[in-house]
Amino acid sequence: MRNKVKAVWLRVVALFFVVAGVVMLTPVAPQAEGSPSLLTLKQSIEMALEHNLDMKVAREEIQAAQERQKEARTGFLPSLSGKYGYRRLSEVSYVVIGGREIDVNDQDQYRFTGTIEQPLFTGFATLSNYQLARLGLDVAKIRLARARFDLILQVKEAYFGILSAEKIHEVAEQAVQQLQAQLDVAENFYRVGMSPKIDVLEAEVRLAEAKQQLVRAVNDLRLAKARFNTILRRSIDQEVAVLDILSDQPYEKPYEFCLEISLEKRPELMEAEKNVARAEKEITLAKSAYYPKVSISGNYYRAGDDPALNGSDFVDRENWDVMAEATMTFFEWGKTRYATNRKRARLRQARQTLEQIEDAVRLEVKTTYLNLQAAEKNIWVAKKSVESAEENFRISKERYREQVATATEVLDAQTRLTQARTNYTNALVEFNVARARLIRAMGLEDKS
Repeated sequence: MRNKVKAVWLRVVALFFVVAGVVMLTPVAPQAEGSPSLLTLKQSIEMALEHNLDMKVAREEIQAAQERQKEARTGFLPSLSGKYGYRRLSEVSYVVIGGREIDVNDQDQYRFTGTIEQPLFTGFATLSNYQLARLGLDVAKIRLARARFDLILQVKEAYFGILSAEKIHEVAEQAVQQLQAQLDVAENFYRVGMSPKIDVLEAEVRLAEAKQQLVRAVNDLRLAKARFNTILRRSIDQEVAVLDILSDQPYEKPYEFCLEISLEKRPELMEAEKNVARAEKEITLAKSAYYPKVSISGNYYRAGDDPALNGSDFVDRENWDVMAEATMTFFEWGKTRYATNRKRARLRQARQTLEQIEDAVRLEVKTTYLNLQAAEKNIWVAKKSVESAEENFRISKERYREQVATATEVLDAQTRLTQARTNYTNALVEFNVARARLIRAMGLEDKS
């Protein structure tokens, strides 16, 4: 008994070393050189956000708005100015005192004036300009967010477009393989006299049509990849491989929730609200002409009869003064009133535009939500259709082999199977695209 156990043990050890040797000597297929790395949707979106020109333009707009705000802020601060001038009189003025002519000024006059001025009240014009600049910065940031959302949706659509093209390409390849197999069966049956020549001819025609569909599928896949590369600003011919993330997971958020979020988050509505606020500030700015402008200034003077401004016999070299000033325009033929009325019209226009955009958002959310629901239902219908078509094709092939069905029935069953698989792919892609569009309509950012 011990010898038998020992013999069995030796055989097991020997078998182990043989298997280990085979595994070690079996070459591992290396990854194809130059094969593209697999891109996820999140990676694709981040690449697009980094390189897309629309995003760069929007960022530059924010930079310009920030500088505009800084420029408007300077209106609250004092200004410093200087003026240097030269004046030559045609003749020197003089007076006669005691029979003598005495000069009272210089023929060459040089003068420098330095002024510092602080505005005290501008009829709310300075404040309104600053508030308008700040609202402009807010609008620029909102437009950046809007461009970001639009770009994310474009990337998702292009990403799903590649997945759709790849799956339809697979379906086309399967159709060619199945029709080639059917042609081989028809030719074998014809050689042994079990089927007529017409079965072979019809199979050849269907195979040729399937190959044409495959050519179109290959071309559509290349175009989808080129479109994807263009959005990401990569080389248009760069090879692309994306991770399959198509999901049929139902979307469980109710319509009322989606609408509420969209009315709160949509950048288009935020921008329209900012435009209403800007129109209100424009009215305040236009009405500032009704008020006086109050400022205080200090002036420093230096004069002389030479360029060095060293004074003369007739003027002191240095002098200064401080002055408070209020200026107001009383009549300009209704200019301020007309400007104010024009700004009020712009305000009404901005409010109407806000209502119009709100109506459009409501309609867009409703449309995308219904499209999502329809696409979700179509997935299950298409999946059931694929199952039925596969079973029908299997039965038709078996019946043909038993010579109780015609070749036409098999070919028709195969055509219906190809169409069912294509419909399922389209339904699945439409569902994922519809969900991405609903998320965009809600004003949310989702990179998954």
